[in-house]
Amino acid sequence: MAVLSERIETSKLNSAVNMLKVIAHPVRLAIVDILSENKKMTVLEIQEALQLEQAIASQHLTLMEDKGVLLSEKVSRNKYVSLRFPNMKNIIICLENCCNEH
Repeated sequence: MAVLSERIETSKLNSAVNMLKVIAHPVRLAIVDILSENKKMTVLEIQEALQLEQAIASQHLTLMEDKGVLLSEKVSRNKYVSLRFPNMKNIIICLENCCNEH
């Protein structure tokens, strides 16, 4: 079997590494988790669901958007965010499985 760098283009692999670095935080993992269940949410909905202060929620969401983890869409006064790659849910599932093994 070929090594990972032979199966995935270098620029795509680097992008994936950067996205993994960004979500490697409990709050940001929770954001990925909640968006994987709800598909699209407003910033306020995420803030309330995760019981975050507005400034903290905005800081995490902005970073995730800047690094390519999230997509955003402004509708009227609301900003909606969603996962750029919905399959990121598999990362959460993998973490749950690994953390719950005995």
